[in-house]
Amino acid sequence: MANSTSKLNPAWVRDALTYFKEFLVTTGFPDPVRHGRRGRYFSYPEWLIMFIAVRSVKCQTDRYLAIHRLASQYWDLMTKGLDLKPISESQRRDRLKKSALDLESLQASFFK
Repeated sequence: MANSTSKLNPAWVRDALTYFKEFLVTTGFPDPVRHGRRGRYFSYPEWLIMFIAVRSVKCQTDRYLAIHRLASQYWDLMTKGLDLKPISESQRRDRLKKSALDLESLQASFFK
């Protein structure tokens, strides 16, 4: 049986994030510029929101507050090199919903 590492482990987060970023570069996944409610740019990169979503699925977390706690736990590790404050739970929920809709439209155009 393969040696498994807990998904609530800093080493797993670091390795998964490295692999995830490499995957996005290899596939040429776009990093769109987002506008906020008041016309400002969304300061959190799309890859970070997507990684939070992937990690919550891997950890079988389906409640937004639990996803918020999970992301906040390793925020410094996930945003290393970026000067970002932890994203609020409501803002993360809105971004996750928008990302899901954008991915559905991207998939539809990809498979046509």
